[in-house]
Amino acid sequence: KDLDWIFENCNVVSNHLANNDQTKGMITKKQFDKMGDHAVFINTGRAAQTVEEDLIQMLKDKPGRLAILDVTDPIEPPVENSELYTLDNVILSPHICGSTGNEVQRLAAYMIDESKCFLNNTNGKYNVTLEMLKTMA
Repeated sequence: KDLDWIFENCNVVSNHLANNDQTKGMITKKQFDKMGDHAVFINTGRAAQTVEEDLIQMLKDKPGRLAILDVTDPIEPPVENSELYTLDNVILSPHICGSTGNEVQRLAAYMIDESKCFLNNTNGKYNVTLEMLKTMA
């Protein structure tokens, strides 16, 4: 299946694409026009894949659709005068990818452990290579 098929046939589309030259700007009016009248678009990956002006126009044209945005482009939070703040069918969240409760403390503990490994010139448990970043969201 291709991207157009996904937008046409799924009630919920969630973006988790990696941020690279091949994915930037790949979700456009063409895909948004294929969404059902009550479909949901979720973006917790990277915002550069979505042409934000096309997303905003789709949400204005089809108020039954919903966008849940953990990321925005070009910055997070959206620029001060962004229409995303004024649309009733948009939910904006800080870019924490759904972290709630004590997850933030758990992630901080992981960072401390990984920093100690780095400072001691030993391998950490969660190493990320440049090659891995090419496909990570």
